[in-house]
Amino acid sequence: MMEAKNIVLSRKCILRPVKDCPFASEMVLNPGLIEDPETGRLHMLVRVSGPCPEKRLEGCPMPFPIFFAYAWSDDGGKTFDFDLSRPALSPTVEYEPEKLYITDGRGNRVPNYHNGCIEDPRLLFIEGECYCIIAARTFPAGPYWEHDDPVQCMPEWARRVDSPIGNQGNVTTTVLYKVDLKRLAAKDYENAFTYITDLTDPAFGEDRDVFIFPEKMRIDGKMQYVMIHRPHHPDAYDGVTESRPSIVIAAAEDLYSLKNKDIKRRVLYAPELAWQGDKVGGSTPPVSMGGGRWLFNFHARQNEEVGYAQSFMILKEQKNDLPAISHLYPKPWIVNEEDFEAPSKFSIPCIFFTGIVKKDDRLIVSYGAADENAAVMELDYNAIVEELEKHPYCK
Repeated sequence: MMEAKNIVLSRKCILRPVKDCPFASEMVLNPGLIEDPETGRLHMLVRVSGPCPEKRLEGCPMPFPIFFAYAWSDDGGKTFDFDLSRPALSPTVEYEPEKLYITDGRGNRVPNYHNGCIEDPRLLFIEGECYCIIAARTFPAGPYWEHDDPVQCMPEWARRVDSPIGNQGNVTTTVLYKVDLKRLAAKDYENAFTYITDLTDPAFGEDRDVFIFPEKMRIDGKMQYVMIHRPHHPDAYDGVTESRPSIVIAAAEDLYSLKNKDIKRRVLYAPELAWQGDKVGGSTPPVSMGGGRWLFNFHARQNEEVGYAQSFMILKEQKNDLPAISHLYPKPWIVNEEDFEAPSKFSIPCIFFTGIVKKDDRLIVSYGAADENAAVMELDYNAIVEELEKHPYCK
C-alpha cells in the first residue's frame, strides 16, 4: 500500500504566531485557499487569534476572538505574502442582545451567529462566484488551549433557556459569505465580504466542515445545491440515524434552505475503521476529476494520543440522486511528520487541511499544523488518483 512519502512532494510552514501583531499573536492556522481564474493569484485567508482585553466581561476569562488575515501568492504557491496590518474579516464581538443581529442576503434581520469567532475558512466557487464558508461562534473563545469551554466568555443572559438569540451552548454554526476577489486583492476588506446566510442551525447542535459543490445537480427531478457537512449529532436531522460525528450530504433548491431540518439528507460516510475513532469530517472542497467524479479529502481522529490524519475518497454523481463514494483509501494517508506539525500548546497531534487548488498535476493544500501554525503542502495528484482507483468502496 502506498505510503504518504509517495504522494507528498513538499511541505512547509508559512506562518507562525506573530507576537507583535495583536490579532495574530496566539494562533495562526487552518488557512483557506483559492486561485483567481483571471489573474492566477492564489488568495488565502488565515485563521488568527489574539487576546482582546477591551472586550473582556467581568468574571470571565480573557476573550480570544478569531479573525481572518489575508495572504497571497503570485508564484504558484512557492511563497506567500501576508497583510498583518489589520484583519481582513473580523467578528463584531458585541454582548448586548439588540446588537446581535445582521442582515442576510435576502434582506432579513437574523441572529449574528458569527459575532464572536470566525474560523476555518473554506474558499470555493459556486456558479462561477467566489464564496467563503466559515465555522463560527456567537461569542468569542477564551484561552481554549488551556480550558476548552465554549461558554466561558458568554454573558449570563445568553446562557439562559429564554435567550432571545438561542444557541445557549455557543455551538459552532456555519455561515456563508460571498467574496469579491478583486477587492480582496486591493485590500478593500470593508467591501470584499458580503454575508449571505447560515448554512447550519445551532438548534441542531455543533456543525462544521461544510462544502457546497460548484454547480447544482439534478436530485429527485429538481436542480439542487448539494452540500457536505459534519454535524456532531447527525441524528438531529430528519431521516438520519447515525449518532456519531460523520460526513453527511444534503440537497436543497436554494442556499437559504440548506440549513433546514427536513431537506433530503443522508450519511455519506461514518467512522468505520480503527484509525477513524469516533469522528470523521471533510477537509477541503471537492476537486472535479471530470465525468461526474470528484476527489474529496477527509480527516479522522483516532484518539487524543494519535490525533488527526488525512485521506481521500472519490465521489461519483448518481442519476437523479446525491453523489456516493466510489473509491476510498482505507488507511491514514497523511500524518504529522515535521517539527512545526508537532503539538505545542495542545496535546493532540493535528494536521488539518482546509484549502486545496489543483495546478496541472499538483495539488496545493493549505493546512493548520498542530492547531498553531499555518502551512502549505504539495501533493502528487496523479499518484493519489492511481492509488485510489485500486480501492473501490463497498458498504
